[in-house]
Amino acid sequence: MKSSFSENIKALRRERRITQEQFAEVMGVSAGAIYKWEQAISTPDIEVIMEIAGFFGVSVDALVGYRMCSNDRGRILQELKRIKLEKSYEGCWDEVEKWLRRYPNDFDIVYAGGVLYTLAGIETGDRTQLLRSVDLLSHACTLIAQNRDPKLSETELHRDIAIAYLAMGEWEKGIEQLKENNPCGIHDDIIGQELATNPRRRADALPYLTSALLRCTASLYRTVIGFVNLFVSRKDYASAIEILSFMSRYLSGLKTEQRVSFLDKDHALLLALCGAVYQKMGESGKARECLRKARQIAVEFDAAPSYTSRNIRYCENAEPSAAYDNIGRTAMDSISNVLAGELEDPEESLLGLWEEICHETSAAP
Repeated sequence: MKSSFSENIKALRRERRITQEQFAEVMGVSAGAIYKWEQAISTPDIEVIMEIAGFFGVSVDALVGYRMCSNDRGRILQELKRIKLEKSYEGCWDEVEKWLRRYPNDFDIVYAGGVLYTLAGIETGDRTQLLRSVDLLSHACTLIAQNRDPKLSETELHRDIAIAYLAMGEWEKGIEQLKENNPCGIHDDIIGQELATNPRRRADALPYLTSALLRCTASLYRTVIGFVNLFVSRKDYASAIEILSFMSRYLSGLKTEQRVSFLDKDHALLLALCGAVYQKMGESGKARECLRKARQIAVEFDAAPSYTSRNIRYCENAEPSAAYDNIGRTAMDSISNVLAGELEDPEESLLGLWEEICHETSAAP
């Protein structure tokens, strides 16, 4: 077996962006010793190797022979994934614990083990498994520097820990974990839901639920616009109309009667996009109808614009928040800008139709 210890410590040190001198200071040795290790001139004692593995947050096996054990490590991760997907928990735990003992400081394996224990504990109601999941996920937080998945962050780890606490009835611990690790209100939906189900804490739920609703709406709106551009580029106009109609119905459900809100500006833009798509489909009558509705809503909004959440259904008594966009200063400006450049290859006939509608409406007695 060929050891790749020298190559690995050099790669890990550079990954951490520390010099040989800084590494030597951490390990309590000379810079010359670090140099010899990295050049394979000498090898430290096993106790020092264990200390180095702990510092970098990797297993000893991985540190001294990554090439040899990488296939085994990959097999273990695949097995953990298979167990999770198939829910084949029966009789697996001795093997899982053996893998965790073999790779006690490997982030991917520790995290995968923690998630597996969480899911199994939730489904079976086994408190022991949930406690084990908290232990593993907490340890994974200390190994987060090894993580190479851009979609995974320490915030998600704390969310998983909170879910385990909630599942085992440790309600206060779960809520506190979520509140302490809630950047940009990412966990407001879970916090709001949990508070609303607790008779003693329901009064505290509204700000979190409101924040989650507004964030969800903004995210959904951007997602829909993305789909529209994708569908139009494929000339799948029917799907573009369907998803725009869905989003229009959603916004209408949040509108408070007789009150203007920034959702009206968004609704006007959706109708304008519907008009643009219908025009591409050769259905000028439907395009004209959508653009007329869009202009009517935009004019009403611009007459008394509101960019706060106060006039949105279900957001009563919530802290006011403001909406921003870079599409246009007014709703009418936004429609003109979208029709001119938001969709691929805007047609002259569409821009002419919009100008005609604006002129006939403004010229009406």
